Amino acid sequence: MTKNIVNTALVLLGTGSLLAGCNVEQPDPGCFVQESPHWAVKYDQVEAGRDAAGDACDTAAPPAEMLGVYRYIDLQNGTAKLALRPQGLASRGPADESTDQSEQTALGDLATDRDAEDFCGAPSFPAARVRVASSGNEIVYQYANVRVYSAPSAPGTQLTGELTYTNNGCTSKYVVNALWPAVGCDPEVGTAETNCGPGSGLNPDFNATCVMGVYCGIFAQPDLEGCCVPTNQVPSFK
Repeated sequence: MTKNIVNTALVLLGTGSLLAGCNVEQPDPGCFVQESPHWAVKYDQVEAGRDAAGDACDTAAPPAEMLGVYRYIDLQNGTAKLALRPQGLASRGPADESTDQSEQTALGDLATDRDAEDFCGAPSFPAARVRVASSGNEIVYQYANVRVYSAPSAPGTQLTGELTYTNNGCTSKYVVNALWPAVGCDPEVGTAETNCGPGSGLNPDFNATCVMGVYCGIFAQPDLEGCCVPTNQVPSFK
């Protein structure tokens, strides 16, 4: 996945600038976001697919996929934006010559302060889309009410929200739950490190489960054909 240049006034805030210092107590991260193309997101369907006429249809979002997540800061006014780029768009984007790359990424306003539950909200996004030239089909991701969990104990490494997904004229709705980093898994291997447990690369406090049939490991893991995703509604902890 590639990160889009959204606006010359938007400056990517580097991780290092937030993590500098050696305080014994955990510093308040504010609205921190782990910026990476290697998030793993799970989509739980809450409304079945319907076409424009209101008839039932079967096309649905993938059960899980990779997700690019980035935060941008406008240094002139101190506001922030959250960018989301799902694999379903990023993988098809290079072949789409009719859609500007900026339309293939969802970009919405992000709060600069955490709420009472340690979430940073991004309530609305324009629809992100890609056109599949071979079929004339358009795939649309409409995110809403995204909330990044940014408590000092796990700053910016889980998020939740809503997705309206349209593919081949079929629209369905989902609850979104995601974590960083994306880690491959396979329960049949029978070890904790291959089943989202200790040694997997995840925060050991995360409550994560393996979704099979979705490859999302950061590193080459050809034998791991699943993806670790949050078990529960975010924040998903043991």
